[in-house]
Amino acid sequence: MAKLTIWPAGKVMKVRPGQSLIQAARSARVVIPQRCGGHASCLMCKVVVEEGELAPPTALERRKLSEEALATGIRLACQAKTVDRDCVVRIPENKLKSVIAAALKRQAAEQDDEL
Repeated sequence: MAKLTIWPAGKVMKVRPGQSLIQAARSARVVIPQRCGGHASCLMCKVVVEEGELAPPTALERRKLSEEALATGIRLACQAKTVDRDCVVRIPENKLKSVIAAALKRQAAEQDDEL
């Protein structure tokens, strides 16, 4: 069994080879956004492989992701399968969430300046 680490949740778990990242995350109660039920049609479950390795991309992943994206470690968690090697993946921050957080931070700074 290999070790899978998922950031930013900081969860570390043992996984068996052939398990999808979505399945592994779900068993550790880590949410990887998705809408399509694992059919690679929504493309919401992108993760970035930071260390280690996964099984080679499936034909479906190759159709949905560019070669450039695959080369930089971007994978679809619903399609990417674990192998018998440790791996570290990162769930990218939701763009809308980061925009809202930045706006709230700016607003708080403006209020502090007024005081």
